[in-house]
Amino acid sequence: MKLSLLRHGEPVGGRIYRGDQDDPLTDKGWQQMLDSTKDQSWSLISSSPLVRCQAFAKYLQTKQQSQLEIINDFKELGFGDWQGLSATVIGQDLVDSFKQSPIDNRPPNAENLYEFQKRVIGAFNSVITGNADSLLIVAHAGVIRVIKSHLLNLPIEKMFTIEVMSASCENFEI
Repeated sequence: MKLSLLRHGEPVGGRIYRGDQDDPLTDKGWQQMLDSTKDQSWSLISSSPLVRCQAFAKYLQTKQQSQLEIINDFKELGFGDWQGLSATVIGQDLVDSFKQSPIDNRPPNAENLYEFQKRVIGAFNSVITGNADSLLIVAHAGVIRVIKSHLLNLPIEKMFTIEVMSASCENFEI
């Protein structure tokens, strides 16, 4: 099966720890996603329910006549007290500590990383057991990092070593 992981493009509000805050894409973000998916098609599209992912997934589904599933468990990691804040406001030292050791330096009131992993991988395993020959998952950096960590057999504690650019679309054969 062809598996593609597409991160949403630039959302309204700029670079912040957005989590499950539901901001739409900017025009630039929309164009980024169009560019990343040009000349590709999928029989099944699975998307986060958040508008920055879902709106584009619905557009592709209509354009390609694909099947579409909205998967609540593909929501982004909840960042607790950091949600809606930039790294500058939070403090770069705190952000760096979190990325280096996300279990020990979790933002206050943030979702537990192991629970996040369990939620995402449970949904991922359900989606890939279907009979689609090609699957696009439209999601967030955290969700994509968890899936890639799973595919590459990396411990979840190392997920922030994986770079996921805005609107990047990576293809795998699984």
